[in-house]
Amino acid sequence: MNPMTHCWKRLTGLLLVLILAGCASTSQPTRFYRLDSQTSLSILPAQSPGGTPLPLLGIGPVSLASYLDRPQLIERSRGHRLVLHEFDQWAGTLQENILEVMTREMQQALPRVRVIGYPWNSAVRPGYELVIDVSRFDRQEGKVELEARWSLLAQPENRLIRLEQTAIEAPLTGGDMESAVAASSQAVQQLAREIADQLEPLLGDQR
Repeated sequence: MNPMTHCWKRLTGLLLVLILAGCASTSQPTRFYRLDSQTSLSILPAQSPGGTPLPLLGIGPVSLASYLDRPQLIERSRGHRLVLHEFDQWAGTLQENILEVMTREMQQALPRVRVIGYPWNSAVRPGYELVIDVSRFDRQEGKVELEARWSLLAQPENRLIRLEQTAIEAPLTGGDMESAVAASSQAVQQLAREIADQLEPLLGDQR
């Protein structure tokens, strides 16, 4: 091989390595986010002080509209366009995160009901199941919008007790993604509280 040709190939290879290294070093790092609950998970006794068994409510599963079932955070632009933020992603799955927040908030809001999140052990048999289907969960024009359909089922007969649609709006306090995630957490917390307000008399009537 001609020495000049060999030298030129080595120089070209070195330049390619440097270019790739430069691209890697300037690549934007991915930021990960989690929804938060304002309450800690409390453990209730199986019975009331009077010895009456407390109702057991199983929350989940949580299903998402297909456009939400992805790691990227989503923003709704003007018109019908959705923007996926490639470098702003959920840590874990959004379904699990929503379920975790809902379970904590609803246990706090329903002190006379034991609440567990899906999936539960096969030996555990909730008397009631709350199934949640999230059809919208994104930010748009200074707020986060959350829409969910939920159903309360009595087990083991799988009898429908209640079917409802709930819409939540949580305002943003800033224009960055941190503010969007904080508002998203507030929206899920509010959804849990509003559902709990409707479930409390129903569970009491079913005991």
